[in-house]
Amino acid sequence: MKTTPRTALAVLVAVIALVLSAAAGATASRLITGKQVKDGSLTSADVKNRTLKPKDFSAKAKSKLRGPAGETGPRGATGPAGPQGAAGLSGFEVITRTVSIPGLGGTDSITAACPAGKKAIAATAGYAAPLVNLVSEVTRTSDTAFSASGLNLLGSLTGQVLTLDVVCATIPS
Repeated sequence: MKTTPRTALAVLVAVIALVLSAAAGATASRLITGKQVKDGSLTSADVKNRTLKPKDFSAKAKSKLRGPAGETGPRGATGPAGPQGAAGLSGFEVITRTVSIPGLGGTDSITAACPAGKKAIAATAGYAAPLVNLVSEVTRTSDTAFSASGLNLLGSLTGQVLTLDVVCATIPS
């Protein structure tokens, strides 16, 4: 491309305009600083609305912006009733069965079942006497029954009573 004095002049004018416009923004930001502003001389008329943010205020100034709490408003209307909840367990009943476990290594077992329409939800077994060498085990045999097995080890010479308690309840389908 061939340069003419006219083209060179246009480019020179464009570069000068670009430099001046860039410098003008930087210069404007340096015109007034906080040190040059006299304390107490700025008023709300000098600040553009909605330009100050909470971070621009000290904690003391922020605390002064809060007024006392207002009165409690009127109670709102009662909302609609919620949906019907699922039916829960009902008709709890404890079925208790006992068996005597003979001494000197004797064993026995017992079963307890819930009445018709109820399911077994928990069970426990134990001896009436808090002696050592007595062992029991509870096993679920079905949805409606548990069994317990007992063992009287050599340490206890007399028979002991093993009690099985089964908790039954009506469970909705």
